[in-house]
Amino acid sequence: MIAGLLFLVSAQDPLALRADTLSLRHDALHYEARVELPAAGNRIRMEVRARWRIASTEPVRLDLDTVFKVSRAEVGGRPVTPQRRGFALLLAHDRRPGDTVWTLVAYEGVPQDGLVIRGEGTARTVFADNWPDRARGWLATQNHPGDKATVSWSIAAPLGLGVVANGARTGVDSSGPIATWRFQMDQPIPVHTMVVGAARFATAEVGRAGCPARCIPVSVMSFLPDSAFAVDGPFRRAHQMVDFMAERFGPYPYAELRHVQSSTIFGGMENSTAIFYDQRAWSAGRLGEGIVAHETAHQWFGDAVSQSDWHHLWLSEGFATYGAALWAEHTAGVEGLRGAMRQAAARVRSAEARARPILDPAESRLMSLLNANNYQKGSWVLHALRGLLGDSAFFDGLRTFASRYRHGNALSRDFAQVMAEVSGRDLDWYFLQSLTQPGYPVLEVWTRPVGDSVTVEITQVQDPAWGIYRIPGLVLELDGRRVTVDLDAPRVSRSFPRTGGGSPAVTVDPDGWWLLEVRTPFGREP
Repeated sequence: MIAGLLFLVSAQDPLALRADTLSLRHDALHYEARVELPAAGNRIRMEVRARWRIASTEPVRLDLDTVFKVSRAEVGGRPVTPQRRGFALLLAHDRRPGDTVWTLVAYEGVPQDGLVIRGEGTARTVFADNWPDRARGWLATQNHPGDKATVSWSIAAPLGLGVVANGARTGVDSSGPIATWRFQMDQPIPVHTMVVGAARFATAEVGRAGCPARCIPVSVMSFLPDSAFAVDGPFRRAHQMVDFMAERFGPYPYAELRHVQSSTIFGGMENSTAIFYDQRAWSAGRLGEGIVAHETAHQWFGDAVSQSDWHHLWLSEGFATYGAALWAEHTAGVEGLRGAMRQAAARVRSAEARARPILDPAESRLMSLLNANNYQKGSWVLHALRGLLGDSAFFDGLRTFASRYRHGNALSRDFAQVMAEVSGRDLDWYFLQSLTQPGYPVLEVWTRPVGDSVTVEITQVQDPAWGIYRIPGLVLELDGRRVTVDLDAPRVSRSFPRTGGGSPAVTVDPDGWWLLEVRTPFGREP
């Protein structure tokens, strides 16, 4: 009944589509993960206990690579024999919907992906790299952003290595050549942000945010040779970013934040409370404040508020991209914001993804969702909305959205409803064109003097497959004075009083609030 209802809602409302193929059978409430990292070689030993709220008679599903040998499995404290179905471990249960039950799986093997192990001895590094569904390469979980859970870690690592994981460190016990590190994450987070890391770290606190009400330590963990760059480079204002974004988005959702040099394949990865950055870019000094601001914004959007379905990834990446643009505005003024948005627009115009919508149910490859639509075009959805609503309603809406779905999940429909509610305006047209239409408006603009007036004619000439766009109150600058035009048809013509001779020069959207392109009509008659 629930699945059928979700399908019906998705079919009727494109802003609530659920295109992911993974079926969430039960609700994971908490994971307890015990990790044994080897001093040599790449074989790991794991034990994952999980507490579930049962939704049906279907088996509990855990995603885990087939390279691992399962030595023990339990449901409700009783041994069971798991069934293998591809990357899925299926554990039968006898509980009723609404019941809770603990499961346990113990396994060992050599990770092929998701946990990167390099070096030997004190030069050894181990880092999880889960996005999007690569946690199954080492961590047995229900691996989907729509199912968030709290997590606790017990990580056994060789002495001499420092360890980091999500949440607060609750203890370190040494026994012979091994130290066991414990961490506790009390807020539910998506599996792709559940990580561990181990290396010889130099750790420095760069400052505290949220003081005096709630002082949040913000620290940097770098490999020893790169510690100076960590403190003096792009992280020196990392605590100020948290304070700034708390003003824009609402209170920081966690108790601390660490920026970590790591083995991620991405430039940065927004793991909750423990952001990982590419070690090579870090060592080469190629990290800038922009990426730090992007990953910091993810702590609100992507981590605390997570998309319910991968195809709504813009709620994570578009928001983080715009968060970095807001930081640029804060540090460099309006020109910093406009520069960031011009760069984002250039990426959209040059990307193959421009021919597809942001909400793209036809795209089944999760890695391919990391495209200019979900990042840069997603940031333009927010920027144009800000220009449409004004700062007060826009930022009130962001804070309301972040608060209402804090530590939960949302779809694009949820965000659209919040913004309509806060602004008191019908915004369906805006979100439907921004998220479900490909491309952006491409305009040809003519001006013609006619007696005491000047006629401005605007024609939309974008690819017909992109559809027609609506832009209310589009600002034009005519020889230094500003007028507005409601662009609501393929061709719009408006007349204004003349203030000089000849055909006035026209600038479309001089303040840069809309993602659009203006082309010279090359002498064609309007």
